[in-house]
Amino acid sequence: MAHYEVIIVGAGPAGLSTALHLQQMAPELAERTLILEKARHPRTKLCGGGVTPDAERVLGRLGLDVTEVPHVDLVSAHFLFEGKGIPLRLGETYAFRVIHREELDAWLAQKARERGLAILEETPVQRAILGEGGVELITSRGTYQAKVVVGADGAHSVIRRSVIGQHRSPFAYALVLWAPPNQQSLHCPDVGYFDFFCVSRGVLGYVWDFPILIRGQTMRSWGICQLGVRREDGRRRMIHLLAGELARHGYRLDDYPLYGESVPLFRSGGLFSAPHVLLVGDAAGVDGVFGEGIGPALGQGEVAARAICDAFMSGDFSFRNYRTDLLKSDVGRSLRRREVFASLFYRLRHPVIQRLIWWRSGMIIGFLVKNFLLGWTKSYEKRETK
Repeated sequence: MAHYEVIIVGAGPAGLSTALHLQQMAPELAERTLILEKARHPRTKLCGGGVTPDAERVLGRLGLDVTEVPHVDLVSAHFLFEGKGIPLRLGETYAFRVIHREELDAWLAQKARERGLAILEETPVQRAILGEGGVELITSRGTYQAKVVVGADGAHSVIRRSVIGQHRSPFAYALVLWAPPNQQSLHCPDVGYFDFFCVSRGVLGYVWDFPILIRGQTMRSWGICQLGVRREDGRRRMIHLLAGELARHGYRLDDYPLYGESVPLFRSGGLFSAPHVLLVGDAAGVDGVFGEGIGPALGQGEVAARAICDAFMSGDFSFRNYRTDLLKSDVGRSLRRREVFASLFYRLRHPVIQRLIWWRSGMIIGFLVKNFLLGWTKSYEKRETK
């Protein structure tokens, strides 16, 4: 049995951020840390690929420049209802970047390796056994033991199940496809579109369309998400609405493979830890307004790394304060605000109210999105200038 101080399960943004922040805070502890990944990079990951300025700032504080990865910069992001709404620019010169998750995760894993972090790929964790002195992980390559295990193993997390059991919390469900640009489309090629027309039609979410580079080829990322559901029985309605929107832009849904994925939603009252165990990223849940995963996952990695350092300094591995610390952090406060906003916004389903929100209240909604729901890393800059 191999022994480590820390084992991180999952080599995506959440797990790699935890490892890189841990190395920054406690290099000697990072030397006794192992990252287990069930696949091999570059591996398939279903994701729209939006990288916000928040995500970029977290990476920048780690000394990483995400523009090294092939990307598309969106001039603006349009938040709409029935094709009409408000344009937003989240960065100074762009709305946000779009990066194929396959390439983003592979790049981040390579940076972690270059800094000496140990990643063992093609090692799926089959079972986690929580004990008084740590956690045993049963894998396809044998058994590993650690004082601390970080569950960063995504939407169907084995570590999450070991903490909360089979309880099924509300989740986000998304359908995604990639299609070539179409000259019949009503959308601009360098703009991202998020249309909430489906809220008034029984799907609490939005349809999106924006450009993305897939292995060097410019494509359009199309999809629809539903947030806060408990069963996937809305799939047929989602397909119907997505097909209709695609048809308006000259596409036939049947011409492209359609992929689906469900991810738990972040709930401030949820369980994010157990003795010797922490949850981050999709394993902890995505936000309930946009379903954003990458930025919050990177931010949670910093919170988890700090909690791990404190545990080894104090000798207390109960992590009883982790939930409080997470919710008080910059990223945690942002996720809590999104949770509250989602609980209010998705009750307002009547088309007249939705038109009032998106067509008549543009300045207010834009301010809320940029400064209340997103932009949580701006506090980094404020603290550093003091």
